[in-house]
Amino acid sequence: MNESTAQKYYSQHYDLTNENAWQKWQPKLSFLEKKNLSEFQDSFWQEDIQENVLATLAEFAPFQSVLDIGCSTGDFLIPLSRVSTYTYGVDIIEFSIAWELMKREYQIYCQQLNLDDNDLPFADASFDVVTMLAVLEHVFDVHHAIKEIARVLKPNGVTVIQVPNIAYIKHRLDLLSGRLPCTSNVEKRDNSTEWDGQHLHYFTLGTLSKLLNQYGLQVQKVRCSGKFAKLRWLVPDILAGDLTVFASKSAS
Repeated sequence: MNESTAQKYYSQHYDLTNENAWQKWQPKLSFLEKKNLSEFQDSFWQEDIQENVLATLAEFAPFQSVLDIGCSTGDFLIPLSRVSTYTYGVDIIEFSIAWELMKREYQIYCQQLNLDDNDLPFADASFDVVTMLAVLEHVFDVHHAIKEIARVLKPNGVTVIQVPNIAYIKHRLDLLSGRLPCTSNVEKRDNSTEWDGQHLHYFTLGTLSKLLNQYGLQVQKVRCSGKFAKLRWLVPDILAGDLTVFASKSAS
């Protein structure tokens, strides 16, 4: 993506506090445009959620087809498109300019979809990988969402689900202190007009694993982000502020 295209992309979807603000976004694009997915494994700490996912998915690449649910502007799909023949995304909000650029520059195809009102518009067993990062806590019907993911996954396919961890030690201490844990990125919870970043559901590793198991998805790996991420992996139940679960669909 060249400079003028990147500026146009940024201007629709990010807050422009000054005319050069979009340049702060460019390093993120450069990071996502690495040609070799395995390069994401080089960072030991892996603080970024997307970096964690990409580093782990590198073990499963290449893919025939990938779907990202809650794709937003589609930037997370850029590195995956390098190792996938068909790359798709869906989101409840339409980002027309970004999606058109993604289609033209990277052959990434995105479309608007409300998963609470509709099934995924794909045939059974369509995808090798289905990702859903920071989305499941926002949907009304989590069972329908996971059921649809399992349906469109190929046998032996992998799904990646990322959610906040309500059992994180900080949240436990908040509860013991009589405070409601804030699992979202809302910084000023007292002044916010949103209820915990519009999170409708809360998950622990156990409850998320049980939900996935109900639809034939078996947890294979658990990751998290933040400082010292790989140390947090040792006891994700209480040390992880977020849970990134890699689950596979059985071959039968």
